[in-house]
Amino acid sequence: MTIMRLIPDSKLRIFLIPLIFFMGLILGCQALPLVLSPTSDPILDEIPSGMSASEAATLSSLKKIDNFPLYTMDYQAAYDQGLVSDLAGGETVYSTPTWACSLFAAMGDPGEMFFGRNFDWEFSPALLLFTDPPDGYTSVSMVDIAYLGFGGDRAFELIDLSLSERSRLLDAPYLPFDGMNETGLVVGMAAVSPGRMEHDPSKETVDSLLVIRRILDQAATVDEAVVILKSYNIDKGSGPPLHYLIAEKSGRSALVEFSLGEVKVVTNTDPWLQATNFLVSETLNPPDEQCWRYALISERLIENEGQLNSKQAMQLLEEVAQESTQWSIVYGFTTGEIQIVMDREYGNPHIITLD
Repeated sequence: MTIMRLIPDSKLRIFLIPLIFFMGLILGCQALPLVLSPTSDPILDEIPSGMSASEAATLSSLKKIDNFPLYTMDYQAAYDQGLVSDLAGGETVYSTPTWACSLFAAMGDPGEMFFGRNFDWEFSPALLLFTDPPDGYTSVSMVDIAYLGFGGDRAFELIDLSLSERSRLLDAPYLPFDGMNETGLVVGMAAVSPGRMEHDPSKETVDSLLVIRRILDQAATVDEAVVILKSYNIDKGSGPPLHYLIAEKSGRSALVEFSLGEVKVVTNTDPWLQATNFLVSETLNPPDEQCWRYALISERLIENEGQLNSKQAMQLLEEVAQESTQWSIVYGFTTGEIQIVMDREYGNPHIITLD
């Protein structure tokens, strides 16, 4: 599989994309065959002026696999892994929206470990993106393409658009909401309340989605992912901060949070770990008392001693789903299988097996 990297037109777009994302956060079966390569090689004289052949090949590989919609794309150009945000840190005052994301790592069976994740928000058309940077790990990630300008009715028309009209999709690598790389490392995020972090002038600043790209491209272990998260100021833009659940094939998992000026790492003591939308490291009472979704996930994982098969993992996501659940995804980080359900259509999962 050939996958690409992209150097964006200007840094301005990179600053605006996370800003738009965070503004959005504040405001509120049968297995399908999957072909990742383009239907045909792009014809040179059809490539728009200023677009490289590899960029055109990337955009030509776009496929629609769910009417919600959900697309896939095989990234075959170059993208800049060195970009950081010039935006300084500092607390943002905002009202707390009704977040509802749920994440868990079930690692009780060494041969079948699964990472489950519900992404809950307003209408979020999605792209399953495959990347293979020459100096990084191959990975797959989910991207909300509404933040690339493909919300509303436009979300359903991508296949009918010209390559030029699809070009904003070339920024998709910078917006991973969750993902898994070839080493079996998985990462997902959820919004939380302010952790009262101070900007550290000795560190570079990177936006809170771009840092997931860094992890997928560069980290093979939880420890390496934690080092990446500790090495930057994590810029939350105009929205709430995030915490990150990370898991690896060894059975280790960590929830990384930013609280009271420190990066706090909550590691698993059992063969499972979960997260919803509160800072576990700041919780004085038992975490199960903070959120019914967290409590239900905990109950199911304890009952099964952390051993879930892929069907049970998706069933657990269904149990904690909300009306706002946009996608549910189960990463088999020891099996190489991914299951995706869009818009709570749990009777119609898309099953993708990776090499």
